Amino acid sequence: MDLDDLLTRLGVWRTRRTSKFVAYAHLLDACPQPGCPVCRSLEELTRRALDAFLHEHVTDPASRSRLDRSDGLCAWHGELLTAGGSAAGAAIVCESVLGRVAARLGQIQRELTTRRRPSVPPTLVAAHRDRAPCPLCADLVESEGGYLRTVLDFVTDGEFEQAYTGSSGLCRPHLELALVRFPGHRGTAPLVAVTLRKLERLAADLAGFIRKHDHQAEAPPTPTEATARTEALRFLTGAPGLFGNQLARSEPVQPPGTDTARGEATSPAGPVDPAAAVQARLDALAFDKARLEQRVGELTRELGEETSRAAGHLYRLRLLEEDRKVLELNLAGERGAARTWERQLRELEAEVTALRQRLASADRAPTPLATDPASGAP
Repeated sequence: MDLDDLLTRLGVWRTRRTSKFVAYAHLLDACPQPGCPVCRSLEELTRRALDAFLHEHVTDPASRSRLDRSDGLCAWHGELLTAGGSAAGAAIVCESVLGRVAARLGQIQRELTTRRRPSVPPTLVAAHRDRAPCPLCADLVESEGGYLRTVLDFVTDGEFEQAYTGSSGLCRPHLELALVRFPGHRGTAPLVAVTLRKLERLAADLAGFIRKHDHQAEAPPTPTEATARTEALRFLTGAPGLFGNQLARSEPVQPPGTDTARGEATSPAGPVDPAAAVQARLDALAFDKARLEQRVGELTRELGEETSRAAGHLYRLRLLEEDRKVLELNLAGERGAARTWERQLRELEAEVTALRQRLASADRAPTPLATDPASGAP
C-alpha cells in the first residue's frame, strides 16, 4: 500500500472517495474544542496520517518518490515530524531527501565555479520550477473540501446544527473558501448568518474586555471576555499550519536578463551589448539543457525500474513454465504407470477366471471306482 492508499484509508484523500459521514463524525468531535472545527479536524487528520506513514510506509518506493519530488515536507509538517512519531522513520525520510539535495548542491557548485558571468545556476532554476508541493498538504486540500461541503450540507440539520452553534464556527479563511468553492449551495446563507451572530457576540466580548481592562474598572472580565482576543485572532487567521505567513518571495524561473517567453536578453535601458546577449542566450540554453537532462534522468530511472519489474515478472513466468513442464512429465509418468497396472490387473483377472474354470471342470468330472488288486473285481 503506498501513501495515496494510506491517506485514502485514513479519510485524507479526495472528496469523492471520502464518506461524508466520516467527515461528519470528525467535525462533531471538533465542535466542542476551541477554534475552527475544520482547522481542528485537518490538524488531527494530518497527525494521524503522518504517524501512520512513519510507522508503516516510510520505505514504500511510491511514497518516497513523492517526498523526493517535493524536497521533503513543508515547514508545518516538518515541525510535526520533529515533535513526535517514529524517530527511525523521520531519520529515513531526512536521509533520502538530504541525499537528493546534496547531489543537487554539488551540481550547483560545479556550475558556479565554471561560469564566467554571474547568473543563477540552471540546476537551481530547474529545482525551483520542478519542485512539487508537500504531498501531505496536497492531499489535505481535497479533504478540506470534503469538510467544508459537510458543514454546508448539515449547518441547518438537527444534531450538527446544535453542535456547530455551540462551537467557535469556521475561521474567516475557511468561511471564504467555502463560499468560493461551493457557490449557490443552500447552506451558504445560513452559514453566513450563524457567523454574523457569532461575530456580534465576539465583538461585544472584546468591547467588554477593553472596557474592564481600564484601570478604573472595578469588575473583572468574564471568562468569555477574557478569551475574546484569542477567539478573534483564531477567526481572523485560522490555524497557523494551515494558513501561513504572507512573505512575498521571488522565485527564479529563468536566468536573469532573459525574456521568460523566448529566453532573449533584455534591458530596461534598451539594447544590450552583443556579447552580453550571447551570454544570456547561452545561459538560457544551459538552463533548458539542465532541465531536459534532469527529466531524461527521471525517465531513465523510471525505465530502469519498469525494466527490472518486467525482468522479475519474466523470471517468475519462466519458473512457472518449468514447473508446468515438470508437472506434465510427472503426470505422463503416472499415466504410464496407471496403464501398466491396468494391464497387469486384466492379466491377473484372466488367470483367476481360467483357474476358476479348471476348478469347476474338476468338480463336474465322475470319480473312478476302486478295484481289488488281488482279484481284479470291484
